[in-house]
Amino acid sequence: MTRSIFRHFAVLLPLILPLPTYAIDIEELAAALAERGADSTAYEQTRYLGILDEPLESSGRLSFEPPDRLVQEQREPEARILTLDGEQLTFEADGRRRVVQLEDSPEGAALADSLRGILNGRIDVLSEDYELVLNERPDDGWRLHLLPLRGELADRIRRIEVIGQIDAGLAIVERLTLEFANGDRSVMRLDQHREDEPDHEPASP
Repeated sequence: MTRSIFRHFAVLLPLILPLPTYAIDIEELAAALAERGADSTAYEQTRYLGILDEPLESSGRLSFEPPDRLVQEQREPEARILTLDGEQLTFEADGRRRVVQLEDSPEGAALADSLRGILNGRIDVLSEDYELVLNERPDDGWRLHLLPLRGELADRIRRIEVIGQIDAGLAIVERLTLEFANGDRSVMRLDQHREDEPDHEPASP
């Protein structure tokens, strides 16, 4: 159950990365990440699992509050909330609540540290566990690959890929892909421009 929770949570990377419009540099990206503040964005996620014939689709809202609080609020097809806060991961669904301490799962702790390293621009942390490859793409686009270096991570994760585009001086993440060593894959598409629907109907004229 613990491994399943961390795998589900692994794709949580709601990023808005301010970058200059000239050639992309990993250190500049790290500095821009370190300066980002709290953020919330809509997401759509597709998971491809070897044990299933059809992919699993879900959607909801993703929120990050520096320095280390990350919340995935899934709204469809069923409501559930995953919260990573400090050294604790909380899973809530169907009126039940499960809490996992990161110290009880070395694999989960390493993955959580990696996610927070990305969100906070901690290249010093990321470079200890991953080979980082940053490339430019057409039309002001960019692509960041994270390739695990340590055995514990490499045994579970094949690679992490973050794709985005620079728009008006801001680098917005459009897609995050996590590939596992067993062939499973998770793709999260982020929509930085979509707002939540109102909680009430507009008043009649």
